[in-house]
Amino acid sequence: MKRFLAIFISTFLTIAAFCQQISFTAFDTNGPKGECLFEEDENGEIVYSGVVETPFSSETLFGLAREFLYLVEKKYKADISDRFEGITKVACDIELPVGVKFINASWAGIIKKPKATVKFNMVIDIRPGRYRYTLSNFWTDRWRIRGEGKDNGPSNMIHWQRVNSLNKELKRSPKKENSRYKLMIETEEESYKSEYATVMDFIEDLKTFAVVGDDFYIQEQKRD
Repeated sequence: MKRFLAIFISTFLTIAAFCQQISFTAFDTNGPKGECLFEEDENGEIVYSGVVETPFSSETLFGLAREFLYLVEKKYKADISDRFEGITKVACDIELPVGVKFINASWAGIIKKPKATVKFNMVIDIRPGRYRYTLSNFWTDRWRIRGEGKDNGPSNMIHWQRVNSLNKELKRSPKKENSRYKLMIETEEESYKSEYATVMDFIEDLKTFAVVGDDFYIQEQKRD
C-alpha cells in the first residue's frame, strides 16, 4: 500500500511539474523579441489610458458612451460582450476584426473572414465634465501557420512568436521554399501593423466621442 502511495505521489508531482512547465513555456518566443508597436508597461502589459475633458454632464456622457459603442459595432464590425453599466462607468470586452481573408469553400463558395482579431477590455470611468478610458488585457487571434507558431496570445508576444517560428522554418527549408516563407513573414509583419493601426483608430474615436466643435460654444454664448 505504501509503495502504491509513493508511486501515485511521484506520478502526480511529475505531471504537476510538467503542466507547470507548459504554462511557463506556452508562449516562448523561440528567439528574440523585436521592437513592439504596442507599448508595454513595467509589467510587460499593454495598457492604454487617458483622461478627456468635456463640457457635458455625467448623464450626457453616459448617453454618448452608449452611442459610441453602437458606432463601434457598425464602423469596425466589432463584437462587444460582457457589457456592464454601473453608476460611474461603462465596461465591456471588445473584439476588433482586422483585414480580410477569402477562403474558397467548395460547399459554400467564397467565405470572407478577418485575417486577425484583436481583443481587449475597455472601461470608461465617467465624471461630470470628463471621462477616463482604460484599455487592457490585449489578446490577438490569427490564422494557423506552419511550425511552432501559435494561433493566439498576448498581442506583442504572439506576433514575435510567430515571426520567430517562421524564421526557424525558413532556415531549415529547401531553397525553393524560401520565397514562400519570406512572404509569410512579410504577411505577419503587415498583419501586426494593421492590428496596431486598427487599435489606434479605435482609441482616436474613443478620445473624441464627447469632443465638441467651435459651433457648440457659439450656440452656448447665444443662449447666455
